[in-house]
Amino acid sequence: MEKSFYAFGTMNTIRIDDELADNNAYEEHLNQIVKKALSLDDLLSVFKPQSEISILNQNAGKKAVTVSETTMNLLMRSLYYAEITNGAFDITIRPAVKLWGIGQKEQQIPSDLELMKIESLINYKHLELDPISSTAYLKKEGQSVDLGAIAKGYATDFVKNELLLLGVKHGLLNFGGTIFTIGKKREEVPWKIGIQNPIDKRGESIGFLELENKAMVTSAVNERYFIKNGIFYHHILDPVTLKPAKSGVLGVSAVGDCAMDLDAITTALFVLGMEKGIVLANKLDLSVLYLLDNGTVYATKGFTDGTFQFRLTA
Repeated sequence: MEKSFYAFGTMNTIRIDDELADNNAYEEHLNQIVKKALSLDDLLSVFKPQSEISILNQNAGKKAVTVSETTMNLLMRSLYYAEITNGAFDITIRPAVKLWGIGQKEQQIPSDLELMKIESLINYKHLELDPISSTAYLKKEGQSVDLGAIAKGYATDFVKNELLLLGVKHGLLNFGGTIFTIGKKREEVPWKIGIQNPIDKRGESIGFLELENKAMVTSAVNERYFIKNGIFYHHILDPVTLKPAKSGVLGVSAVGDCAMDLDAITTALFVLGMEKGIVLANKLDLSVLYLLDNGTVYATKGFTDGTFQFRLTA
């Protein structure tokens, strides 16, 4: 059984591979799970004026706003990753994201002057959270946060947990490239997951790995981009330069137990580049694969020790 829906800026697919005694009952359960996922999008989307994130942004420099436990937890986790990555992951990047508009109709190349004008707005330390009173506050008017680099992972974890409560033993979630495998396939073989080649057509992989009860997230240049005057501009912005990160990386994939954490950390690993990124990945005990712009593939444990049976495409 499979169900797809659009949310979090991407198409999301839930696949249940169990032998189902009552398809209609499972379909109804899936419909309810999808409704819950859509309600998360309503809560967290920066594009919906009534979302808690939009209301937080609208009140930047004015007042603190009350947020739900879900939003508070995501904001707190975002600040945690901002701290441990020295700002390579920074959800206050939204003014720069909006200025570039990559993937939107208004995409453009901002001038250095335009970027300088918003420099002071990009600083995760200006987001003040009070978990006791459940309030969040952005210190400067014009600041805004964007949970796009962590909310999809959170939603993937949420749906995975809902499926486990439902009793699903074999399943696969693909939320716009954020993957979570539940158990093995029905035939009791691990799920075979491809890593997209970011400079090739969709469906062309640099390699395959086998996963069971694991999440895999990839941050890569092919997710959103445009080309102007022969120059390639991708959507992963460096919070320091406010421009597409020039770290020598085309894509970075990470495997672990929590899709939300991987969603955030792969963004930071991309911005940091391979050398600094590998140090951080090892510190966090993550299995990571880098594809560099010189064609080199560099992988750590999990990919290299046979755990995931990773194989490069010939």
